[in-house]
Amino acid sequence: MATPMIMVSNILGIDRINMDGKTILIKEQHNTNANFLVNAILSHALKRMDVAVCLILCHNTFGHYHNIGMKLGYNLLNLKKKGRVTVVEPMKIIASSIIDTCKSFTNKKETIIPDITSTEHVDIAYRIFAHVKEKYDEAARFTESVVLIIDDINHFLDLGLSVRDTIYFIRYLRSFISLYPLSQLCILAHTYQEHLQTLNTDVIANVLKHMAHVCVIAQPFKTGHFSDTSGKLIVYWKTDSVRSKYHLVEKTTHLFKLLDWQVKICAPGTMSILS
Repeated sequence: MATPMIMVSNILGIDRINMDGKTILIKEQHNTNANFLVNAILSHALKRMDVAVCLILCHNTFGHYHNIGMKLGYNLLNLKKKGRVTVVEPMKIIASSIIDTCKSFTNKKETIIPDITSTEHVDIAYRIFAHVKEKYDEAARFTESVVLIIDDINHFLDLGLSVRDTIYFIRYLRSFISLYPLSQLCILAHTYQEHLQTLNTDVIANVLKHMAHVCVIAQPFKTGHFSDTSGKLIVYWKTDSVRSKYHLVEKTTHLFKLLDWQVKICAPGTMSILS
């Protein structure tokens, strides 16, 4: 029987589609949790011995992914020591920069937080990108095929970046990734539907949707929570050539139920949930 992660990979199509050079957008709508999609993509990547992973973690910690990985059959800590997995945690970088800035003002160029009054102000988005590039290059030394995963890019707004800063970061990253045809990019973006005070998150997700080859949406039920299901999973392949080659429909919809350490998927209208 297929494991939940294998089932998710099959639903996304990444188990049979050549994902080299492609971008996956995971759109996590408020009141649901799409972390199982990130874990499925991570698990699938690590099954291939010729693939490395670069994690940019803004929401869940490395320890979170390590604990889940141990239950799924891989040890992220060991893979990190071997150089096959690299990690960037922007929150820790910025916290460290704040501490360093408070201790000393002699090395301003090395701090992430810019001094807006300085004539030597450096773009904050580019500074974070530089850290990502460094860790990506480390992973690329293990193998030229690298899967770069960002969880969750809209936390950049919480870190003090504006929508403009975040879009600049995306542009830097996209230009860089385009130099590596064997690379893959997966970005999770949490969004708030119909909440005008947090509309910026939707702006960023919409920008990403235009550049993504496949958009995967984890969507809660509008009428509330159900005991049998947690939400809807919508997979939208935007690339005509991919749909034609692999005989895919443009959009598929599934129901999912989140359980401890796993997820169960079923088709709409079915009574039993597949395990």
